[in-house]
Amino acid sequence: MNKKKLLPLAVLACIVALLGVLLAVLNRTDSAQTDTTIPLCSLAADDLDTLAYAGNNMEVTLLKGSDGTWRLDSDPTLPLDQTKVQSLVEGYTGLTALRKLEGDDLAALPEKSHTPQITIMLGAGEQSVNLTVDQLNSVADVYYVYDESGAAYTVQRSDLATLSKSPRDLYKAQTLTDKTIDDVAAMQVNELAFTQTDGNWTLTDEPGYALTQSSVKKMASTILEMQTAWSITAPEADSTYGLDEPDVTATLTFTDGTSLTVRFGNACTDTEDSLCYLASDAAPTVVYEVNADYKTAYAVTKESLHDENATAETADPADVVAQYPVGGENDFADSLPE
Repeated sequence: MNKKKLLPLAVLACIVALLGVLLAVLNRTDSAQTDTTIPLCSLAADDLDTLAYAGNNMEVTLLKGSDGTWRLDSDPTLPLDQTKVQSLVEGYTGLTALRKLEGDDLAALPEKSHTPQITIMLGAGEQSVNLTVDQLNSVADVYYVYDESGAAYTVQRSDLATLSKSPRDLYKAQTLTDKTIDDVAAMQVNELAFTQTDGNWTLTDEPGYALTQSSVKKMASTILEMQTAWSITAPEADSTYGLDEPDVTATLTFTDGTSLTVRFGNACTDTEDSLCYLASDAAPTVVYEVNADYKTAYAVTKESLHDENATAETADPADVVAQYPVGGENDFADSLPE
């Protein structure tokens, strides 16, 4: 073969080899940079049985039972989202420092605060790791973190920002029943009684009255599909939550003869979210907090449920009688159709 033709191929081969060497160097550099972080916990996430942290106006202790389920020490019956808790555990056990402070850097540290940002305890059997998150260096955007021996480290603020989870953050939303709309035979909403037959809703005492099917179905579906935002596992008296004089009382009767009754109470005062209290006879010792918008599904009257598009055969205008408001007093009463 002509040597002049071989020369470009040789040059190309050298370039490829050089690129390969550069790529390997870059990979080693990246690995070296990643390896400079310092693990702060020697315990494996799966071995952990205790996680406790305090600070930022909260104090949380989580304990893992023999069944592998995490529970809140101060409220063991509160339902927790196990996926969220496991992610939190992994976040704590995977916590790393940018560097350990020694020599002049250690001497230049500000004096320890009497009220640290967060105190952390990770436990696995008889082993434990204790960390104290102290002052923030806003210039470097790092916290000074001390281990139980007093050694000081710098940890990125972003690494700690997601670890102070409140019990509400870890809460698992609850549904009130596993029944579906097809399982519902009848529904009572305050004074109004409904019957469902083959997917069609009628007034129990006035079957010929034409109802807007979607509105009636929405009332039933709301109970079946709603999810709770919080559970008060040791509630006070019903009057505390407005459940002694509820805005709405609704009962679903199912085809198997069982039933579910819910009561909607006052707006919640302990949260910035738009929530209201709810009681369910399926869990008589618990008061729930739910989205207050659920309650608007029941701001109806008999007349507002009338299907104006019904034919003469399905609805006689004489069937429209006086209103039967569904709801309570005050704000909820104001939302009723006129």
